[in-house]
Amino acid sequence: MSDSGTTALDLQPGDLVEGAVAGSTAGTVLRRRLDREPWSGGIGSDGRERTVVSDGTGVDMFYTDTIKVIERAQ
Repeated sequence: MSDSGTTALDLQPGDLVEGAVAGSTAGTVLRRRLDREPWSGGIGSDGRERTVVSDGTGVDMFYTDTIKVIERAQ
């Protein structure tokens, strides 16, 4: 969740988001400009919810509770 109270469910194409990568690269933080609405990545074995984001060139899975909106779509 971001400082403004935005959750993954509030994200839309064109938003620039930042989040911690889930899985083996945990701790890595990436920024992505969304090309579509994100979708659920389910709950991992660690019990944390995950969200899949796409930037048009590939997809990444972020821990949902780490996603922040850096810039809203124009």
